[in-house]
Amino acid sequence: MSNEEIGDMASTAEAAKEMLNSAVFNRAFEDMNRSIMDQILATPPEADAERERLYAMFKAGQMFVQQFAGLINNYELATQEEVV
Repeated sequence: MSNEEIGDMASTAEAAKEMLNSAVFNRAFEDMNRSIMDQILATPPEADAERERLYAMFKAGQMFVQQFAGLINNYELATQEEVV
């Protein structure tokens, strides 16, 4: 991997770390998850489709955050390979 690619990965990983450590981001993410869970709990038993839709929203949010973690992990793996 070239130095330029490693540098790009480093800046992306650092930005991802900043985002995951951001109090504002975490507050918004927690508020969103709480709102979705409240809506799921308030959904009538016969509203299967709505619960499925809300659950899909919840899972999409989890996957979104996992993308940030993936950027950080990919950089860490790439730098470990460079050392070996």
